[in-house]
Formats: sequence, structure tokens, C-alpha cells
Amino acid sequence: MPQQDAIEHLETFGYCLIEDAIPAMQADAMAEKYFQLHQDPANRDAFQDPNDELYQTLFGVVNLDETCWECIAHPQVLQVVRHFLGDNARLGEACTKWVKPRAPQGGIHSDSTHDLPARLPETPWMINSIWMITDFTVENGATLVVPFSHRARRRPSASDIAESHPVSVCGRRGSVLLWHGGTWHGQGANRTDNQHRMALNIAYYPPWWNLMREGGHQPVLPETFERMPEALQRLVRHKVAKRRADIYEF
Repeated sequence: MPQQDAIEHLETFGYCLIEDAIPAMQADAMAEKYFQLHQDPANRDAFQDPNDELYQTLFGVVNLDETCWECIAHPQVLQVVRHFLGDNARLGEACTKWVKPRAPQGGIHSDSTHDLPARLPETPWMINSIWMITDFTVENGATLVVPFSHRARRRPSASDIAESHPVSVCGRRGSVLLWHGGTWHGQGANRTDNQHRMALNIAYYPPWWNLMREGGHQPVLPETFERMPEALQRLVRHKVAKRRADIYEF
């Protein structure tokens, strides 16, 4: 999808899909690495919910895997992100998400709105993205989105969810889905017995956003920052620290 088309699609529908943004072979190598990271006991404390075995989110991947750096600073993605968030948009977090066979559907929600006023801002506060590290299908839990829902400017209520018609955004490994933070979405159910869905979730925020509101986000370690190319350093220089408490907590 040409970038202007992607921008217009996101503006209209609340999401867009950039197909084959990285080669399938590169996605396969990343998948192998991410399955290993999730199974490494040393990373257990970095899970969003260590007790959830079927749907795992691993934070701080930027320090664990350099291959995700290309995705964070991917030119096609950043062109879309900066259109909505400005030239000084920055990384919020990069985390991997493993949806295992028989994982139930996740709750439909909007991003980073838990403590915002009921009437959400008209100005975008976030552009989120999920890289399809394995193929995304209806059967293995492709991300669900509710088209046009970002225009409602509210968090989805129980009746909103019951009356909505989410669609599964499917794609080949190496593709990336982007969406407005206000778009109602959720993880699809993995209805298979043997297909594992792996994804890389990268969130971007404008410079005025207070990242201390975001639970689980991890700092970029100084030694990681030193190895990064300059373009990536510009996206993450605000979150360089040894400990989460040094930048995310008073």
C-alpha cells in the first residue's frame, strides 16, 4: 500500500495494513528468536502477566533483540506515524506477543485511555502497530479492529462491544498493521490446536505524552542505546536508563 493510501486508510477507517514491509525470511528468523525469548526463564519478570500461559506479552524487547530495531525505525511506518503525531514522535514500547493455540479472544478496547476524560481527544495521542512475525489468519487469532470506531472518541462500553462488528486483519508474515489509539480492537481467538501466532507490537506517542502513565514499559539500557544507529536513537533517547523507576516513576 503506497504511503499516502495507508495514511488515508488509517484516517478514514482507523487502521491500515502495509503488506510485506520486511521479507518473510527475516520474519521467520525473528519468530525463532522470539519463541526462544518467551521460553527463557530469565525473561519471566518482563511478562505483562506471568500467569497467563496462552497469551504472553514480553516487554523490553528492544534490549533483547537488535532485529526489531529495523521495524521500530522502518521508513514506511514512520512516514505514517509522523503524519499523525508530528516529526518528533517517539517510541513508547516494543514488545512481543505470543498467542498460543486455544487462546481465547481478548477484550475489545482502545489504547492508553484508561485515565483520559470520557470524551477522548480529537488530536491523535498514539499510533500503535503490530508486526506479523508469523502469518495472521482468522483461525490463529489475527488482530480484530472495529472500523471507524476512532471517530466515536470514547472508550467502548459493553453495549458498544456487543453491537460492534470487528473484522480480522489478516496478512502474511512480514506485514505490519497500524491503528489510531482510539480505534477499538483486540486480540482474536486462536481456534487452532497447533498454530502459534507471534507478533511484535511497537507503540508510538507524540512528545507531549507522559509515558509514566504506561504500565510495563521498559527503559532502553545505556549499552543498548550506544549500539543503535542515530535515526533510532532519536526515537528512544527519552527513555534511556538503567531501571524503569529512573524514568517511569517519581
